[in-house]
Order: sequence, then structure tokens, then C-alpha cells
Amino acid sequence: MSEPDKSYLLGIFFKILHVFMAVAMLSLVRAMNEIPVTEVMFFRAAFAILPIVVWLGLRGELRGVFRTRRPLAHVRRTIIGVTCTGLTFVAVQNLPLPEAVTLQYSQPLFVVTFSAMFLRERVGSFQWGAVVFGFLGVLVVSWPNLTLLSRGADLSQSEIIGVSAALLASAGVAAVLLLIGDLVRTESPGTISTYTWLISTVLLSFTLFTGWEPLTLKQIVILVLTGIFGGLVQLFMAMSLKFAPASTTAPIEYTSLIFATAIGFVFFGDMPGINILTGGVMVITAGLVIIWRENRRGKSRKAEARVAPST
Repeated sequence: MSEPDKSYLLGIFFKILHVFMAVAMLSLVRAMNEIPVTEVMFFRAAFAILPIVVWLGLRGELRGVFRTRRPLAHVRRTIIGVTCTGLTFVAVQNLPLPEAVTLQYSQPLFVVTFSAMFLRERVGSFQWGAVVFGFLGVLVVSWPNLTLLSRGADLSQSEIIGVSAALLASAGVAAVLLLIGDLVRTESPGTISTYTWLISTVLLSFTLFTGWEPLTLKQIVILVLTGIFGGLVQLFMAMSLKFAPASTTAPIEYTSLIFATAIGFVFFGDMPGINILTGGVMVITAGLVIIWRENRRGKSRKAEARVAPST
């Protein structure tokens, strides 16, 4: 496989699609609160194959989808990913929702830090500034509902477990993004998504013995849609990392706050308050700064290529 094209703006575009589909998927998961977590996770993994097959069929890549040079890397990436999903649910179960969601938004901070530490990526002031500014925007949105901050060190054992799980999940997801960023050097996005589906489905099938609930037709439809959206999340994530490094697309993760607010307003009638509007503007600004910066850098690279002497 040839070296992926570093078209950063295309990477940002796929990152936005990834974030939107992730919010849509979580909205469906939220509607399935009465279903055991492991059962929801299985459907989310198993039916992710549907959009992956369509994608590969349209690109004519079905024949060689299982061809890989690095099977153990796929196993490692999937196990960490499934573990992060479990930790996220632990956090949601042990913390008030605003705290659990806000702690998840520390993920871009981990992504940029790990990119600089382990991948030796050049992380400039624009990336650091956009990540920090976006995270401040998240805090502005969440602040009126945060309760842990007002209680200082007086936390229960379950809350300590919840905070630890949320931070570990965020760090783990950051590690997964870097692993995928490394995998796309030799593997196609379709291959990465297919192995993620296969390994996670096999692992989660064992949860059948933990006590699944019988499902209605409506619940089955919603869970199948959850899996389809999950497959698109995997594909768009891999495509994003094919075209741009994780440290560049990390601030775009905060746009999920905008999508979640819009869904809450349109479908549930939740009116956004001044803190949501202010924080939302900060989050959008962080994303636009990255897009503007990468657009300028792309033009500079093209200009340098035009004037460079041929050898």
C-alpha cells in the first residue's frame, strides 16, 4: 500500500463525519437504557459490518479485505477499544452525566500529548491552543451542572471509581487513535474496520452468558441501527487518520458538543442556555482555527512545490 496522502483538510472532513456519527450512535444507545450494556455492545459490534461491506463493495476491495501484515496490531487495537467502551459505561454508571461527559472531553488533550511523546509529531502552538481553548469551552458548557468541583475531596468510592474510569477511557481512546494512525501506514481503512468488527464481535459474543434480555422488534431495529452507525464511526475514523495526523484532528472532537446540543433541541426540545451558546462558540472557534491553519499550510506546501527546482 502506498504512503497515504497527507490532505489534512480531507482528514478534518472525515473527522467531522466521525464525530457526527458517534453522537448519533450514542443517542440510540441512550434510548436503550433498559437493555444490558454487554448486549448493546454486542449489537453495536456485530452489525457494524453492514456499512463496511457496502463501502468495500463500492470500492472493489472485498476480495483482499482480510489481507494484513500485522494481525497482532489489529488484536491490540480492538482489545483496547472494547476495554475503553466498558470503562466509559462504568464512568456513566458511577458519575452524574455532566461529569462523565466532561471528563470524556479530556481525550484530545491526551491525543496531542501522546502524539508529541510517542510519535514525535510536531505539535505547534495552534494545535495546543485549539485543544486547550476547546476544552475550556466544554467546561463553560458543563460548569452549571458540575457537582464534584463544589465538594472538593469529599468524594464517595463510586465517584472516585467513575472519575478514574473516565480518565482511563479517554487516555485509552487516545491510544487507539494513535494505533490506528500507525496501522493506516500499511493497512487500508476497510481492513482495519473489518478486523475491528471480527475481533470485537467474537469477544463480546461470550457476554451472552451474562444474562441478555429478550428484545422487542423495535429494540432490535434500534440496536441494528446502533451497529450500522458504529461501523460508519470506525470507517470515518480510519479515513480521517489516513489523511491527517491525530494531533491535527483532535480539536474537532469537541464539535460533538455542538451536534449533541442540536439533537437535544430538535428531538427533545432542550433549549440551550447562555453557557451552552458561549461554550459552543468557543468550541467552534477552536475547530475553525485548525481548519484555517491547515488550509494556509496546504497552500504554502503547494506554492513551495511549484517553485522548487526539479532535479
